[in-house]
Amino acid sequence: MNAVMKVIDQDLALQRAGGNAQLAAELFSMLLQELPQQRSAVEAALAAADYPALQQLVHKLNGSATYCGVPALKAAADALETSLKRGETAHAAGGVASILEEIDRVLHQAA
Repeated sequence: MNAVMKVIDQDLALQRAGGNAQLAAELFSMLLQELPQQRSAVEAALAAADYPALQQLVHKLNGSATYCGVPALKAAADALETSLKRGETAHAAGGVASILEEIDRVLHQAA
């Protein structure tokens, strides 16, 4: 997505958790547990051309990313969610590719 945008931003995560480091860590841990399943579900929805389901999945991912300090993933999810809301399904494959790349980057960097 954006080379300048951080994959994991712990300061942002702490800010989103109201300065509560334990909460920030818990939220991030929950995100890491959910990402593999979310990745599979996003791929499956795209493969089935189920754009309403894809939009719902991306919306959830966007919300999670907002509170977990993963700005590049949030940007990718936000971009795809916005285009799906507009009914722009022609770019869904590219948007999903960006999301999958960012999920992989988060999982890799967190490992």
